[in-house]
Formats: sequence, structure tokens, C-alpha cells
Amino acid sequence: MTVDTAAIKPSQAVGTLDTPSLVVDLDRLERNIAGWAEYARGAGVKLRPHGKTHKCVEIAARQMAAGAVGLSLAKLGEAELMAQAGITDIFLAYEIVGGPKLARLLRLAREIRLRVGVDSLEVAEPLARAAAGAGCTVDVMLEVDTGLGRCGVAPGEPLLALARGVGRLPGLRVAGIFTYRGYRPDPDAAGREEGEIMVAAADRLRGAGIRVDDVSVGSTPTGRAAARVRGITEIRPGTYVFNDATQLHWGVARPEECALTVLTRVISRPAPDVAVVDAGSKVLTAETGPFSSRGPSHGMLRDYPDCQIDRLWEEHGRVQLTADARRLRVGDLVHVLPAHVCPTVNLAERLVLARNGRVEHVWAVAARARVQ
Repeated sequence: MTVDTAAIKPSQAVGTLDTPSLVVDLDRLERNIAGWAEYARGAGVKLRPHGKTHKCVEIAARQMAAGAVGLSLAKLGEAELMAQAGITDIFLAYEIVGGPKLARLLRLAREIRLRVGVDSLEVAEPLARAAAGAGCTVDVMLEVDTGLGRCGVAPGEPLLALARGVGRLPGLRVAGIFTYRGYRPDPDAAGREEGEIMVAAADRLRGAGIRVDDVSVGSTPTGRAAARVRGITEIRPGTYVFNDATQLHWGVARPEECALTVLTRVISRPAPDVAVVDAGSKVLTAETGPFSSRGPSHGMLRDYPDCQIDRLWEEHGRVQLTADARRLRVGDLVHVLPAHVCPTVNLAERLVLARNGRVEHVWAVAARARVQ
């Protein structure tokens, strides 16, 4: 996919780009993709990355070439675009609800290998009626709540009841179970526990005569540990392609594994310990994290990591400067590691891919804003 790149020249120095821009270090991106693919192979599990992080067909293609079996996505619009781009195995790890969506889902299911999340009969029954009416069968994955408290049913009797109920519906086939546990202290311990909960849940279903092909788990923080639990078949990390300030804070990623930064420019120095940059809430998200000793921050300055981005307006970001950062002047460039890279990418039209400080590619964030 292409975007208007007239303002960006091949081999252009990153330091001459207009700001704000999302800049991706190609070497780091390639290492991240290759490293997780190799880890999954070594653990004997399938890698199904979550494409919501990058929303970019060129990155999806590189994940597939490295060994991913397909993509995880949330929204039908994302899946339709990725299918058009040649991704033929997609898991919609999301409950698809609403009449307008069902016809689109069935069209897509006829074109590619598609699975979809279900966590109640209220979700499953309309899907089953639509599928049976169209003379097709849709594979569903039952969502298990392993502690996040979002979607999903509790492992144990609620999951067993759901599996039995869905199994009686014409037009649907239970293909497995999945979960997303979220971020927790000690990601390795949380990942092992996540894997163990899910394997036990799958064993109980199988003991009741219910077939479970796949047990799918794992975010970027928990995926590595969960993959090593015997009985897990698939992991779904997403953020790993870029990483962000949150992954750095949790110890999940090292600085050299952070591939994406927001290149922004100082536009004002209203006080000795304050700088204002040209990346506000239209570029960085409202999410914050404990990245600064001063308090919650909307990201982390790569070269001055204890500075606090304490406030965003639409076009402005205010930075509380540490002593060493007071050298920054109007016009200086700074690289910001976003607090959460996934919604940050969704705000951008394009990614600038660079190697050794020089632009190599400009790729569209093709699935941005595909929320339906």
C-alpha cells in the first residue's frame, strides 16, 4: 500500500523529516519479528501476531514470511483489508455483534480461513442463524476470562456450559479457547499462570467430550512464558514489533528493542524546566504510565528518560525537564517512546522506515480508524 510520500525522499536523513513523524528503525523491527518467530518455533507453538499494533500490510507480510500462521485482529474492517492484501488466515479475537456485521463476516469466511470470538449464547445465536441460513459453518473460539474482567466466561462450569450450548448450534463449530489476561506484575509468572489456567480449562472440556483444537493465549508481556506451558498451541503478541515505554517499564523489552519513536520538535521553552513539543493528543495518546520519577507521563523521551510529558493539548505536549534536558532549545528534535504504541500508530497515516538514520520506506497505516 502507498501513501503520498512527495515530502519524503529516498535516503533522506531522519533528522530532516518534518515533525511530528512516526519513525521505525528497520533493523530493530526486523530483529523483533525474527526473534519472536524463532521463540515460537523453539517452544513448539504457533505465532499469530495481533495486527492492531501496526495496522500495516507490509509489516504483516514480513511477520508471515518469518513464520507466523496468520494474524489476530479485532475489527472486521481490519480483517477485510488484510484479507484483500493476501492474509488468508485470520482470527478475530473479538465478539462480532450487530446485524450489519454478520453479512460481512460471512462473506469474509467464504474467502479465507476465519475464526471469531464468542463469549455467550447471546453472541453465538445470531451468528449461528446467519451462518446456517447461508449454508456455511463458522469456526468460533470461546473466550475465557483469566482475570482481566473484560470479555469472556470464567473457566470451569461457565465455560463448559457455554461450550455445550454453542456446540448444539447449527452453523457453528467450536475450534478452541482463547484469553487475553492483560498486563500484570511479574509478566513471566503471570504468563505461566495464564497458560496453566487455559490448559486446565481445555482438559476439562475434552474430558466432557468436547473437542478443543487450539488453546490460544498471550500478549507481548506474557506470551513467552505462556508458550512454554505444555498444552498451549498458539500465542498472540502484538506490541513486540515496535515495543513502547510500557514494555520497557515492565522489563519486557530492552531499549534496543524499541523500534518506533515519535520524532517531535521543541517549539517553545516557556520556563527553564519546561519545553513544549509539537506532538499533542493528535499524535500521542491520552494514556500515561509511571515512566518518570515526577509522576505519570504520556511517554518517555528516548535521550532524557526521566523527563515527564505531563500534559497534552491537541497540538502541544508539555515536558517537565530534568536538569540534563534543560539544554534543549527551540527547534531541537526529540524522540518519544509512546506510552502505548498501538493507539499511537492508529493516529498516524504513515510510518517512516529508516536504517542507519536514513529513510528506506514509507508505509501506510492502512487499517487505521477501521473500527467497524
